Order: sequence, then C-alpha cells, then structure tokens
Amino acid sequence: MKRILLCMMSILITVLSSCGVGDDEYKTPDESASEMITNIVVCFENDDKETLKTYFSESARRSGKLDTEIDEALELIDGKIVSYGEPNSSCIGPIEDKAYGATISDIITDKGTEYKIDFNGKFRFDEDKSREGVRGIRVVNMTENDKLPVGASEKEQDECCRCIGNYYG
Repeated sequence: MKRILLCMMSILITVLSSCGVGDDEYKTPDESASEMITNIVVCFENDDKETLKTYFSESARRSGKLDTEIDEALELIDGKIVSYGEPNSSCIGPIEDKAYGATISDIITDKGTEYKIDFNGKFRFDEDKSREGVRGIRVVNMTENDKLPVGASEKEQDECCRCIGNYYG
C-alpha cells in the first residue's frame, strides 16, 4: 500500500510540475499575427526582401510575382522608417481553418510620410498546408491617400497603395 501511494504521489508531482513546460512558447493566432506584422514592418524598415518572401505561404511563393511586387512595395516607402504604431491583429475561423491578419498604422519615415501596412493569411489550414502563412500584404501611403478627393478613381487610389501576393483574393 505504501508503494502504491508513493507511486501515485510521484506521478502526481510529475504531472503537476510538467503542466507549465512549454506554455511560455505557445502563441495564440492573435499573438502570432501581431508578431508577424511587426516582423513585416521590420523587413520594410531594413529593406529585407528575402526575409519578407519567407513569410508568404508556399502557394503564394509559387505565383512568380512576389519579387516584382515586393520591389514595388519597397519603392513606395519614401525614406527610412523612423517609427511605427502598435500592431492591431485578428483571427477568425475554426481551428482547422484559422485565418489571421494584422495592421500597423502610424508608420512614419524620416521624410515625414505616413504609411499603413497590413497582411492577411492562414494561420492554420489543415486541408492544404501549402496555403499556411501570409497570403497578401498591402502598403498604403496614408499621406497621399488622405489627399485624394472623395470619389477618387481606382487608378488614383492605386497610386497610393501596393499589394504583394493575393491580398484581396
């Protein structure tokens, strides 16, 4: 009886002490989205095209357009990024098909131009793992966008914005 009690106490202590293992490493989809948008902005800050490409899902990287689209988005940024706001993130859907995305506004360059960068993608997609990751990124020159008249043409709006990947699809 004493052995059984000792064995049960050992198991209980082991289980209770292992409950916290790894918990510090787990990030919710919402936390992951906040981290991802911050990493994306840092890529723009450092003009880091190669790292930026790695955030895209495998299926987005196969499109063949990412290099050109990233170059155009990097060129839209006028000057060096000197500050940016806090990330605003969200996620939606069941655990096997969880979409996520985030935005950082108040991105300011040394030339005083303001931008907003956001992304969307799949945090988890059990049906097709190649679609997990960033699907699209949008960079908006808010300084120029705010100057547009109400009812501005699509072409005028496009001049203030660059999309990488399949942002709207």
